[in-house]
Amino acid sequence: MLIMLSSTAMAANNSTGNRIWDADENLSLDYTWTALSYSGFYFDLDSGEGSETLTIKLDSNSDRSIGAGDLKYSTAPIATSFEQGDWGSYQVIGFMAERYFAGYTDTTEFADDDVSLISDGILTKVLLDDDEKLSLYSGSSLVLEEGYELNIVEVDLNGNSVMVTLEKDGTSVDTDILSSGDNYVYATEIGTDDEVPIIAVRFSSIFQGRETTAVFVEGVFQISEDYVEVESGDSFGRMEITSLSSDEITMENSGSVSLGRGNTITIMGKLKFMVADDSTLRFGPVVDMSKPGIYELRGTVAENEKLKWTPMNFEGFYYNIDEGIGTESLDITDITGRTINRGDLLYTSKPLDVNFEHDEWGKFQVIGFMAEKYFAGYPDNEFTDDVSLLSDGQLSKVLIDDDNKKSLYTGSSLMLEEGYQLYVVEVDLNGNNVMVNLVKDGDNIDTGIISANDDYVYEMDIGSTDNVPVIVVHFAEIFRGTETNAVFVEGIFQISEDVIEIEAGERFGRMEIASFSENEITFENRDSVSLTRGNTISLMGDISFKVADSTDVRYYPFVEVSTLPSQSLSIDMPAVIRQNEVLEIEVTSRGAAVDNAVVMFGNIDIGRTATDGTVSYTPQSAGTFTVTAEKDGFVSASEKVEVISPEDATRKLVIEVSPETVVEGDDITISVMKAIGGDPVEGIQVYYDSNLIGSTDSDGMLTYNVKETGVHKLTSSSDEYLEAELNLEVLALEAMFSYSNLQVTPLLVKTGEDVTVTVDVMNTGTSAGQTDVQLLINGSVADSKSVLLDAGEETTVTFTVSEDEAGSYEVQISSFTVIFEVEKKFLPAPGIIVSMTAVLAVALLIRMNKRKD
Repeated sequence: MLIMLSSTAMAANNSTGNRIWDADENLSLDYTWTALSYSGFYFDLDSGEGSETLTIKLDSNSDRSIGAGDLKYSTAPIATSFEQGDWGSYQVIGFMAERYFAGYTDTTEFADDDVSLISDGILTKVLLDDDEKLSLYSGSSLVLEEGYELNIVEVDLNGNSVMVTLEKDGTSVDTDILSSGDNYVYATEIGTDDEVPIIAVRFSSIFQGRETTAVFVEGVFQISEDYVEVESGDSFGRMEITSLSSDEITMENSGSVSLGRGNTITIMGKLKFMVADDSTLRFGPVVDMSKPGIYELRGTVAENEKLKWTPMNFEGFYYNIDEGIGTESLDITDITGRTINRGDLLYTSKPLDVNFEHDEWGKFQVIGFMAEKYFAGYPDNEFTDDVSLLSDGQLSKVLIDDDNKKSLYTGSSLMLEEGYQLYVVEVDLNGNNVMVNLVKDGDNIDTGIISANDDYVYEMDIGSTDNVPVIVVHFAEIFRGTETNAVFVEGIFQISEDVIEIEAGERFGRMEIASFSENEITFENRDSVSLTRGNTISLMGDISFKVADSTDVRYYPFVEVSTLPSQSLSIDMPAVIRQNEVLEIEVTSRGAAVDNAVVMFGNIDIGRTATDGTVSYTPQSAGTFTVTAEKDGFVSASEKVEVISPEDATRKLVIEVSPETVVEGDDITISVMKAIGGDPVEGIQVYYDSNLIGSTDSDGMLTYNVKETGVHKLTSSSDEYLEAELNLEVLALEAMFSYSNLQVTPLLVKTGEDVTVTVDVMNTGTSAGQTDVQLLINGSVADSKSVLLDAGEETTVTFTVSEDEAGSYEVQISSFTVIFEVEKKFLPAPGIIVSMTAVLAVALLIRMNKRKD
């Protein structure tokens, strides 16, 4: 069942369209979240097809108990194209707010028949899907996911075919002979007796030279062997599968779900509800951004319509769900076809008071500005009097606002933003006070003596505003022991020293400040905005429109963020240890120890960190394992550790190469050392693509000049030590160009007047090169200029254009666009010209007569 929904039609009865359900917004008690309104659900913008829906039935606006069967979920598979365009399509499905592989279609080139995993109740993850061109040499490997490597064994003498072997965790599982244009396909059983292709690699060409043999790969696809198995009656979190077919999965809650104040409720998998800590019932699904990565937060999708976005239906806008506070709105007041005319796109934001995360401090004034959280001022609170930046036309970024408990020890430091660190110098003999030093970029700028349950406050002048607290840290407890001195921080607030100056008429991207006061900021589009098919249109700051490549005018606003939480965890531990040796794992954030973090060693829960952020574990088995650390409110962290058996501990080697990025023609330094201890090893033979290139010196090093681009394999050989290997990618010596800062001035001219277009061009590649910078006006090439740049060099390219007809003109260079307006130049009528000529003639005659007199 494909979900193709009109946001306008569904929003008409308040039954969907918003991400946040708010009792004060007069929304339907039978409410549905779809891929149109919730960023976490899979959605294909070009086709308008969504995969998932979630429907809730409430009895009243104060109903905090979702009865059994009153929360219903459904999802359906959708066809999507491979990145390697010749391979056709495969099926994806959103399941519990994650993207899964559901099967191959009858257009899939490398699958003999339709292969439907979902019909067998099986879902798995897409691990790789790309068509990047890659060159591989004899002896090298294409490194895949889940321990797989495709080894290039040998190219035949005629250069017509290549032998490859597939290994998993070092064990050969398949061998094949391939020709140019062939697909290598490896199939295995996934949950059933049927074999399913899990790896596909397109070999575009094969090369046999006098000294070098290489193959060229252009297309890699891999799905996971690990799968989710589903069948009717299965439970996932609070939901139970009620039906399953090749076309749809449906689920509903088997028991009641309580929407408790301030709770984050796991519904199933990554799908969670966040509930306001407020007497008014307010809740909505949240995107899980606990893992590092780039996340797109989008607004409700508009289709052939105008729409207004607020924090209720655009997750990218700042929103405080506990207090029901959102300050921003983006409103299309009128739209003509694909064009939003000048002044028809309005953005407003109003400052409001919100609580600090450390609620004992009281409140500060916040304002959402271009989808980011900014500081506008302090009302009277625990540590300062009234301070207003906004009244001076200034905004500062909120850098840190959290209440997570952290442990700091004498000599350690709390890592802040913008180069600041707060050092714990010493705890006094009575354990009542602590001396701290504030350091910025290595320089000591402030010293303070703080007591338990006291605040460290650092003030400075910001712009035209005096004595603004920019850093506040609450010291909850101070501990002095016989061996350890520690302090416990619970509350950090920091704003940026850099401010944004605001004044009427100032432009941010395509938007201009129409009005400004201490109570509201209003923007409108100075120029028309064209919703061109398939384009991403930057509006202001991080806010952009994404437009479907479709005849339907389908689009949404979005922002991209790295993570929602303000804290990231870090794991410190050895990279290699012996089997049965105690592994000490330390978990920190901003340099401070993090207690009560859950630590996993592979699939084993080894416990929670102590107050000093540590946990110990003794691995019983040899192998490579992933250690992860997680805690609510933090971005999780993961690191790999290799556990070596006792008999191999002294014989295990590792290979390292410098520089880190290798380009063809580079001289590289190859280092061979013991895996445990890192001692250099002399006399180790080193092979490059199976060819001996020398032995390591007394420092365990060897230099070599690399030539061919692609993936090569380094291996070590020694009678005394185990073999070590490393895949080395050598990048091509080539120029690559990026564009930025497209400027058009002026944006309003008369017919025939010049318009200046400038764009910055940078060579981001590894070699000098030349490129043609093309200027397009309304889709047609108007001019082109050639630039020659060294690697890393940047220049500004300037064009001058003029138009003889009035109208709107879209300037495009690369993917960037700007619109300028041309008005018709006023020309006096012929009669006026004659009259003016007569007047001038009379004036000249009078002047001549005066001279005669």
